[in-house]
Amino acid sequence: MSLSLRLARGAGLAMAAAGLLLAAGCGSSQPVEGGNGGTPGIDHSREFDAKLMPTLAQVRGWQYEIDRFDNGFRPAGSVAEIAYAQRLASQLRGMGVPDVRLEPYPVDRWVAQKAQLELLWGESPEDVPLVSYIPFSGNTGAEGLEGPLVYVPGLAAVDLTDVVVRMLDSGALAGGVLGLVQSLVSLLGDTASGLSSIVSLLAAADVRGKIVVYDLPRLTIPIGVLSSIALHVTDDAGTMGFTTPFSRPFLDMVVAQVVTTALKAAGAAGAVGIVDYPLEAAQGSYYPFFARFLPASPTVYLDRDTGAALKQRLLANPLSPKPARLTLHALEESVEAYNVVAVLPGASELEIVLSSHTDGTNSIEDNGPAAILGIMRYFTRIPQAQRKRSLRVVFSGGHFGGGGLGHYIEEHHDELQEKVLAAIEIEHVGAREWLEIAPGVMGLTGLNEPQVIVTPFGAAFERESILLSQQFDRSIVLPPVLPFGEGQAYRNDAGLPMIQYITGPVYLLNFGIPRVTSEFTDYPLMHAQVGAFVRMILNLGNEPAGVLRSGLEER
Repeated sequence: MSLSLRLARGAGLAMAAAGLLLAAGCGSSQPVEGGNGGTPGIDHSREFDAKLMPTLAQVRGWQYEIDRFDNGFRPAGSVAEIAYAQRLASQLRGMGVPDVRLEPYPVDRWVAQKAQLELLWGESPEDVPLVSYIPFSGNTGAEGLEGPLVYVPGLAAVDLTDVVVRMLDSGALAGGVLGLVQSLVSLLGDTASGLSSIVSLLAAADVRGKIVVYDLPRLTIPIGVLSSIALHVTDDAGTMGFTTPFSRPFLDMVVAQVVTTALKAAGAAGAVGIVDYPLEAAQGSYYPFFARFLPASPTVYLDRDTGAALKQRLLANPLSPKPARLTLHALEESVEAYNVVAVLPGASELEIVLSSHTDGTNSIEDNGPAAILGIMRYFTRIPQAQRKRSLRVVFSGGHFGGGGLGHYIEEHHDELQEKVLAAIEIEHVGAREWLEIAPGVMGLTGLNEPQVIVTPFGAAFERESILLSQQFDRSIVLPPVLPFGEGQAYRNDAGLPMIQYITGPVYLLNFGIPRVTSEFTDYPLMHAQVGAFVRMILNLGNEPAGVLRSGLEER
């Protein structure tokens, strides 16, 4: 099935999911206060009770349900994302959370309708099979654009590792991933930055008005870049040595945005990026997703082998013209989407925020809401008087398109300052490591994906973050100096202490891979992580308010 047909079929499935599930979001129920099978004699305000945990089957079911929304592909502001947000609100109400709201915010919807690359130098147009495209990178219209197809070698050799490490040392990464990319783009013309080679390569190729084929650079860092600044590392299996290389597409997308912005500046009409992964890992690559904020040329993606075959044809007779047609036709509109906001009252009106996001590419991006449903099921089974702190749930939308969490923080800034003790952002739990285990062969390694826990400074937060890490191998606790996760907005924009849990597996930013749900998620691990977060919330909830946030009084 062509990429265009898959896009059309996905839109139909999303509409069907919306019709079936939007109606289910209107129910409500009363809080459950007691007599719920807990262990007698336990002080539920302080002690963890395994009997109140959701079952493994329930946790698995909450994640599997994500695939009912366009097979898990929920771009920012899409029908599928809005329907999923509505479903989450319904589930919270069904657990007995009394205050659940859908709060609207504006978001730019960009939904690909057709993505195609046609070679025009034969007797009839020849389709080149695509694996994906860069969202927000442009809109050619249904008719596409035509131009000479040229291959620019050398871009894969561009190494940004040293530049990124120097930015880390300077503190430039604390402003978020977008801030990092904007900083890198600003260095393109700086001959001392190490990025000038990109500009030189494009200038030498004279890409103006052409459709440029290029090898997508990979950004590989040694684990030591992280462990050298870590507050704690759990590496019982001994798989995360100081020099162990770490390479993932979420890192590559930083380089990809720099390249596509440079191509736009050089006058390229469009681009064809070759993702350096086998077909099954390149399929549905949905990155970088911040082209909305920076100039970009319309770009589609090929997998490694298809790209190699195309390069061979282009280089076989370099003097012969190679006309092509590139089509990246997208629906672009401003729409109203929703943040899901819920409050479960406790004995105190002071709150701990539990947060994740509703848009994503597959069921693990993001299954944070599924984990938080498990946490909320636990706490709704405890009487209000035994919940030391109120719990505020924020499922923000549009993190791929910009808007949801930032809008929420802006609208509720004063309330957050008055009530919130801390925020916990949970993203991509239960992830198994899936790598290229032999040339061209992807496989599970038998290990969980490395986990990052970003903690605020302060004894209570550092203690709880380290306790979380100690329960799960291959985890690193970092100070708040790296742009990991959506939750950094709580720290940067709201000024709140924020613990971020996140992983970044190879398949994180891919749509159209059903095995993410059926094989790549370790549900017993996910269930155990839900329990670990419950313990963290219990422990933080028993800290005096002034310990978590100086100047905030008990009430």
